[in-house]
Amino acid sequence: MKALSQGLGGRVKASLEQALRLAPGHADAHIAFGTYHAEIIDKVGAMVGGALTYGAKKDAALQHFQKALKLNPDSAIARIEYANGLAMLFGEARLAEAEKLYRDAAACKPADAMERLDVEQAKEELED
Repeated sequence: MKALSQGLGGRVKASLEQALRLAPGHADAHIAFGTYHAEIIDKVGAMVGGALTYGAKKDAALQHFQKALKLNPDSAIARIEYANGLAMLFGEARLAEAEKLYRDAAACKPADAMERLDVEQAKEELED
């Protein structure tokens, strides 16, 4: 909320749009943009976060998360952020789908230390 009140929401959106114009196949940029949409809606609601102020949309969030997984199908963090997005956007209604994404993330084979942290984070989410 602090970032939004400081006018950073529009700047973040513009930066993510620019990143995707320059590199449309950048999976992490899609993850970030999906998270942007989900967090805006979670914090200020679909009406204010949507067409009225920030251009955040549930469908756009889902499309970006799905695109990220298509681009990087072995990504634990894409699954984690997708699961977090589902929780923010739909709550209990899509909890089973979010839990499956956490399980899938926990089962990913990490390619490096950062991915190992992502896998461990997914395991912690499942324990909560």
